[in-house]
Amino acid sequence: MAGITEWLSSQNISLERLDQLEISYLTNFIQSQIKNLTADNNTVICQPASRVLPLANLSSLAIEPTGPNNTLIVDLDPINIDVGILDLSFFANGLFPSPLNKSRIGDIAEWWQNATHKDNAATKDFLNAVVNKCGRTFCKSGYITVGNPDIVGIGMIVAIAMLLVLTIAFSALSFGPLISTVARPSAKIRFSFRAACIGTVDELFSAVFVFALALIVSTFVFRYKTDTRFDALMANALSMLCATTVVMLAASYWAHNKERPHATGSVFVIAILTTAMFATHAGVANMHASAAELACGIVKRQVSTIRGDPFDMKKFHFVPVGFGLFLLALFGAMFHHPWIHPHRPSKAKGSGLLLRILWKMAQSLPSVAGLIGLIVWTWYFLNTWEMMKQTYGNTFSKNLKTWGFGQYLAIFTWLPPVLSFVHLFWGGLEVSLEKRLPQGWRVYKEDGAGGGGGNTAVKVVTREKGQGEGFSLLGWKDKKKGGRKGEEMRTTHYQFKNRTDTDHSGMGLFNAQGTEYQSPQAAYRGGGGHQSPDIGYDDLQVGFETRDIGGGHTHHQSPEVGYTTQGYYSDGGYPPTPADAPGYYRPGH
Repeated sequence: MAGITEWLSSQNISLERLDQLEISYLTNFIQSQIKNLTADNNTVICQPASRVLPLANLSSLAIEPTGPNNTLIVDLDPINIDVGILDLSFFANGLFPSPLNKSRIGDIAEWWQNATHKDNAATKDFLNAVVNKCGRTFCKSGYITVGNPDIVGIGMIVAIAMLLVLTIAFSALSFGPLISTVARPSAKIRFSFRAACIGTVDELFSAVFVFALALIVSTFVFRYKTDTRFDALMANALSMLCATTVVMLAASYWAHNKERPHATGSVFVIAILTTAMFATHAGVANMHASAAELACGIVKRQVSTIRGDPFDMKKFHFVPVGFGLFLLALFGAMFHHPWIHPHRPSKAKGSGLLLRILWKMAQSLPSVAGLIGLIVWTWYFLNTWEMMKQTYGNTFSKNLKTWGFGQYLAIFTWLPPVLSFVHLFWGGLEVSLEKRLPQGWRVYKEDGAGGGGGNTAVKVVTREKGQGEGFSLLGWKDKKKGGRKGEEMRTTHYQFKNRTDTDHSGMGLFNAQGTEYQSPQAAYRGGGGHQSPDIGYDDLQVGFETRDIGGGHTHHQSPEVGYTTQGYYSDGGYPPTPADAPGYYRPGH
C-alpha cells in the first residue's frame, strides 16, 4: 500500500505549504487505498485518521445508513467536533504527506479550523470515509465501549454456567422414586446426595425464579435502551434460557414437594412473560442499530449483518426452536403438578399400557426437551458472544473482563441453595430440616410416604415437658423378604438437652428387636369391645422423671408412650385419635 506522498505524486499533485493541502485529498486517498473493509492492513491509515472522531461518544455523529449499499452518513456538523491537540498532532503525523507532517501544532490546528469552517462539506465527506472504511480499526482500538458488562461480563458467564450445572444436576437427581430411607451421614452417599437435592429444590426454584424474572424484565428494557443490538440479542437468549430452567425445576419441585401457590404462580408469570418476549422477538433483529454498531460494522437491514460474518435469520431461527422446546418442557411439567398427578393412569385403575407409556413420556419432557432447549440457547448465546468478540476486539474484551455490581449479585444468587444442599447432605434430611423450624416443632417422615418398597422411616417424638425436657427417638423398618412378617425394628437414641443445658438420656420406647406394638385402633378392632385398648406398661421401657415443685413436694410425671408405626404418643392417657388416621373406627360409645 502506497503512502500518501507517493499517491499524491501519482496524481500529479505537488504540495509545498500546509494551506495547499485540501482535506478532499485525504478523503480520496483513504477511499482509493482501503478496498477490503475487514482487512487489517488499513491500520496505518485508519489509526491516525480516526483520531479526529469523537470515539468516546460516537452517537454524537448522528450516523445513519443510506442508499442501496447502506453507506453510513455522518449528520453532525464538523464545526461541533472538538478535537484535542494531541489527537490533531497524531492525525497529522500519520496522514499528512512529507514534509507537511512535521508542521507545528499551531499550524495544524489552524488548518483543521479552516477545513471545518471554509470547506464544511468536504470535511463531512472525510468523516464519512473514515467511518465507512476504518470501522474495524478504531472499534478494536479500545476507545469505544461495546457490550454491557452485566450481560457479556465474565461474572455473568460464570453465573449462567452455575445455573446450568445446578439445574441439570437437580433435575436429573430429583426424578425417580422417593428415597424412603433416612438420609444420615452414615447412610449411603448416593441416598444422602439425592435426598439433599430433593430437600433443596424449593430454595433453588425460588432463586431461579427471581433471577429469571429480573433478567426477562431487563431484556424488555434492553430492547429500547441499549448500547448495542447485540446486547438485546444476548439478553433475549439468556432470558429464554432462564425461563427453561424455571420450568425444569418446577417439574422437580412438583414431583416431590407439597403444592403451594408460590410455585404455580411463579411458573404462570414466567410462562406469560416468555410468551410475550417470543411474540416480539422479531423486533430485536430489526431494531435500529446504535452508532457504535453502525460505525464498527453493523448496518441497518431487514436482517442483522456483521460485515464479514452475517448474523442473519438462518441463525435467528433458533429462537422459535428454543421457544418450542420451552413449551414442551412446560407441558410435561404440568403432569407432575399435584392437581394433575393424582389422575395418572395405573394398572390398579385398569389403565392401558399405551396410556401409561404416554404419561411417562410426557413426564420426561421437562428433562429431555428442557435439556435440548438449554443446549440451543447456550449455543445461541455463545455464538453471538464470539461474534461480538471477533467484530469489536478490545472494545468488547474490555467489558468482558469488567466485573460489575450486578455480576457479583448474579453469582451470589446461587450461594444460599448450595449452602442448604451441603447442610442437608452432611446433617441428614430430618435433622437439618428440623433446625430450620421454630421451637416446639418437629420433623418426621410419615410411615409409608413415597409409596414404594425399601425402607420406611418413622420419627417418633415425645411431647416437650416443662421447659423443654424430653427425649426423641428415631427408628426405621427394614423390609425383608416375606412381607410384614419379616420386618425388623431398629432404634437410634438421641440425647436431648433442655434449655438449662441439663442432660437427660433418651430412653427407648420399644422392646427387643422384632417386637411390634399394636396401635390403639388395632387393639380396638381385635378386642371387639368399645373400651380403650389396654397396653401392657410392663412390656415397655418407660422414662419417668421426678421434679421438685415449690415447697419440697415431689411430682411424679406420667409416662409417655410412643407407637412405632404411626408416631402417636400418650401422656397418662390416650389423646383423641384423628378421624383420618389409617384404620380408624369411631367407637360406639
